[in-house]
Amino acid sequence: MAKTKKQRSELLLPAATGWERWTGPEEGPLELEQGFEGEGAFTREGQRHTLALPASSIWVLPAWLKGDAEHLGDMAALHLERLGVRMNGTVQDMQIDRIDSDDAAHLTTIIALKDEPAPLSSLTNLPDDSACAAHCLPLPEDAIVVWRELGRLVLAITSGARMIYFSPLSSTQLDDNALSEINNICLQLGFQRVLGSVHRIVIWSDDGDVDRIRLVSGITTVREEKPAPHLPARSLATLMPADISTERARQQKAARTRMMALSAGGFVALAIAVIAVLTMFASRERTALLDKVAELTPRASKVEDHRKAWEEIASAVDPKRFPMEIMLRCMEPKSSGDVALVHFEMSADRVLLRGRTPSSAIALQYTQEIKGLESLNAYTWETPPPQMHSDDSATFELKGTRP
Repeated sequence: MAKTKKQRSELLLPAATGWERWTGPEEGPLELEQGFEGEGAFTREGQRHTLALPASSIWVLPAWLKGDAEHLGDMAALHLERLGVRMNGTVQDMQIDRIDSDDAAHLTTIIALKDEPAPLSSLTNLPDDSACAAHCLPLPEDAIVVWRELGRLVLAITSGARMIYFSPLSSTQLDDNALSEINNICLQLGFQRVLGSVHRIVIWSDDGDVDRIRLVSGITTVREEKPAPHLPARSLATLMPADISTERARQQKAARTRMMALSAGGFVALAIAVIAVLTMFASRERTALLDKVAELTPRASKVEDHRKAWEEIASAVDPKRFPMEIMLRCMEPKSSGDVALVHFEMSADRVLLRGRTPSSAIALQYTQEIKGLESLNAYTWETPPPQMHSDDSATFELKGTRP
């Protein structure tokens, strides 16, 4: 079942009135799936969607073109310009089918799009390729084929197995006027050395009197059932109406925009998810830290109380900070023998000394020696000048502080 769906191809073909959608594998026969009173539409299924362009949407002009084969496209464009046929100038506006060639020129069938919108009821599902409707039918060799297409009679002429002419007729019925129009077309093609021998006339509709046509034309005339179409060769399906090309470019741009938006949305969603995960982990870590802080806060307060208590008794329990130890260190300088301490005060971070010396010189010497003692280098000393007395003695005051 999946394999059949994968091989499904669709062909939109102009019918006698309205349109038909034929489906089937690309290599095999097609089956009629649905008819439309108006313009048709493709489905989303299928690996190939082909639009058969009706005769009213294209120019099919045979011509002998002189020049090199590689320049047939340019020569065909000049030929159409001389005939007053305007095109957009893109490679999908024109198709060249070389029928024959000689030493001087190439017999070529030029198929060009008319400046008309694509015959589709919806541009949601676009065709992958499009071709002349006559290339989608098994035309008989060396024949004139007449059938109805979208309510109008159309005419196709083949040279061998190749189609050289395809156009709607101005006549609405296959009567004498239509036969005269067909005869004029054949005469003109004959003058251009385009039309070879025609063996028969084939009618794929209920129009006209077969015996009357055979009598007037002198050519074998038969009425046959219109055969089932087939998908054209990809080399014959290079035409594409301009509005389909424009819509395809718009859809591709919209698809790229949607893809970019989805990608940007995906990146934003991923970034949000990453931030959310990181935030969740950070919240957990913060909660854990807060729990630890709450657990340690009572202990920390006790530790702070212990620290303060130790600070208060440090001077009494720390051997390096005993008052007597500090006092003894203050008496280490050589000049201390002439110093009489009259006041000693000590706290955890401060020492205050007051003393008396026989002279100011001894007081200054003592001050300098105190500042140079290694055992008291933890203190920063303030040494104001000693105070002189009338008997030449001096008093001094030293203040040491710990950071």
